[in-house]
Amino acid sequence: KILFIFFIIFLVFLPNCSKEKKEEIKKPEVDKTRVEAIKDSIPQKILKPEIPRPKIKKLKKEEKKGGVLFARNSNNSQIILPLKKTDVEMKITAGISQTDVTQTFYNDTKNPLEAIYIFPLPSQATITGMELRIGNKIIESVVKEKKEAKRTYENAKKQGKRTALLEQERENIFTTSVANFQPGETVKVSFSYLEKLEYQKGKYELNFPMVIGQRYIPYKLERDENSNVYVTSDVNDAHRINPPLIPLNMENEHYLSLNIEIDGLPIKDGFSSTHAIDIEKINSQKFLVSLAEGKTAPDCDFNLKLYLKENNSPRISLLDSKSENSTYSMITVFPPTKKEKTVFIPRDVIFLIDTSGSMSGSSIGQAKQGLKQCLKMLRNEDQFTIVRFANEFSYFSPVLRKATSDKIESAKGYINSLQSGGGTEMQKALRYVLDLPTRDYALKMIVFLTDGCVGNENTLFHLLNDKLGNGRLFTFGIGSAPNEHLMKKMAEIGRGQSRFIHSHEDIGEVMSDFFKTLENPVLTDIAIKWLNSKTGKEKIVEHFPKLCPDVFYERPLQVFAKYPSDFKGKMKISGILNGEEVIYDFPIDQRKSKTFPAIEKMFGRANIHDLMYQMMKSRNPEINKKLRDQVLQVALEHQLVSQYTSRVAVEYKMKQEKQPDGTLKIVKVPVNLPKGWDPSVFYGTATNNYLILLIGFAMILIVIVIRIFSR
Repeated sequence: KILFIFFIIFLVFLPNCSKEKKEEIKKPEVDKTRVEAIKDSIPQKILKPEIPRPKIKKLKKEEKKGGVLFARNSNNSQIILPLKKTDVEMKITAGISQTDVTQTFYNDTKNPLEAIYIFPLPSQATITGMELRIGNKIIESVVKEKKEAKRTYENAKKQGKRTALLEQERENIFTTSVANFQPGETVKVSFSYLEKLEYQKGKYELNFPMVIGQRYIPYKLERDENSNVYVTSDVNDAHRINPPLIPLNMENEHYLSLNIEIDGLPIKDGFSSTHAIDIEKINSQKFLVSLAEGKTAPDCDFNLKLYLKENNSPRISLLDSKSENSTYSMITVFPPTKKEKTVFIPRDVIFLIDTSGSMSGSSIGQAKQGLKQCLKMLRNEDQFTIVRFANEFSYFSPVLRKATSDKIESAKGYINSLQSGGGTEMQKALRYVLDLPTRDYALKMIVFLTDGCVGNENTLFHLLNDKLGNGRLFTFGIGSAPNEHLMKKMAEIGRGQSRFIHSHEDIGEVMSDFFKTLENPVLTDIAIKWLNSKTGKEKIVEHFPKLCPDVFYERPLQVFAKYPSDFKGKMKISGILNGEEVIYDFPIDQRKSKTFPAIEKMFGRANIHDLMYQMMKSRNPEINKKLRDQVLQVALEHQLVSQYTSRVAVEYKMKQEKQPDGTLKIVKVPVNLPKGWDPSVFYGTATNNYLILLIGFAMILIVIVIRIFSR
């Protein structure tokens, strides 16, 4: 009887547990309507006098997701605080984007909070301001040395003052902390930044990051006894670059709105390869761009391409901001567009492809398709191999093979066999690729396809700088949230280019365009001199970058300079093209320049970038200490956030509204899993622990009952 009763109870519980499990592990469905809507918006012609709105299919109401503030107190109960919305307003003028980002939070708990959230910005962004709005009160920020800013924040927090702190973790990752955030209050944190847009082949390209992909941390994480956080010797800030993920079953209403005003650019075409958009023409040089549905879940970086009318790019353009005795300029030089006959050099090409867990979903398919397209562009005199990596690395061939048709077909089969999964042990694979022997007379090229979601960037930069030699490295960012900082810095060190392949972009076109660029000569060994127009003598002018990068075909050279307000002269650029020296003269006429007040801050940002690059290459403690001091000096002079400075805002009037015990609840902002990533890789495959426990308990009882009745 006992066994029969237990069996009935077990049958009652089993279906419920199974149903719960089924609902729990149900995978997110692909919103086909959203995909079609994006396809319909690519491209959007805007040549007509009156531009009709692109026909965008209505998106289905998406599953509730986004960011919420949450915390766990001592008894492990959860506090929920919705992140209501993020508003992004941009204005693009003369190739520079001025962006205001406002995130709005509301505290619907009964406790004062300290809110901490980690967010992405473009790696080349120049932050010009940050403010905290609580109700009708606006708290402005100032830039201080990082440790001093942290002390100011902590002291204000202890005194019960409302305060905010903005810190840089990486060039593209920032952390904001907001203390004494009171119950029932709405808090708005606003950031302003400037960014020069990428230009190539008659088009500007804008990227706005919306989500941070989870960074893989190599080596075993160990608890730091001083800070009580998990770090590694390679990545001592691992806890500060990986925000928590939103639980799959968490309801959330956080969405992002984005509006862009384009002024002063003669646009021919414009489209987004990531989001459905509307484009409205105001006049021949003014356009408004917005999200077709007005808002979106922040789970995919935004991309916008703007094609200019032909024959409209001057040989040189100047944007100036003037101080009392000096002029700060952003000088964009367009080398002659006439094609020079290229001297072809045999290439030894090593394709390095990331097949780790973060490449699961659509990313691995994009990478494989891109890799196959690359094989089509190889010449008979080229050699190649393919190296893939996750936890470990393997290869198509341990030595480079001639690019014959049969080897290329074999390589395609190898590519088809690749599957994603495992960690991102990039360092081992990169070292192997850099050590591969190549022909003395051939150009060594590394083509790297990855989402770049690792936390040990500096280790990789040092390795690349030490071992690349005369080779070149080109990076392709894959997926909905690639690590832009890693992609661009590796390409910079590797004297190559960085490109990004977005979700609905024509991969074949991107790769074909890349190899066509390589078919044209590169302007190398660039030197800049400034000459006085009257005397012809050289004038010492501070400019950045000091060591100019190589200039690829149909890409401009951009330089930030500071010279006397009365300077009249020319900019002399010399370099090597097809093995021969070439010289170009460009007049600097301040009367023909356009005024842009914030160029001074962008000059400071370029100065810091140059100093940090010198630190990366040096690694000499004494030299780096001097360089660090210079970075600090420049950042304070221009009021810029950097690796060694932060922005802090403190209210003047003390508010004694803390909890009775004098402590604040610490809350963190979880982020979306980037669009297209496989949830099972990061959330794990859930198991019905309750069902397993019940079955185990049932088995024990059955054994006990059998033993009792068998006596």
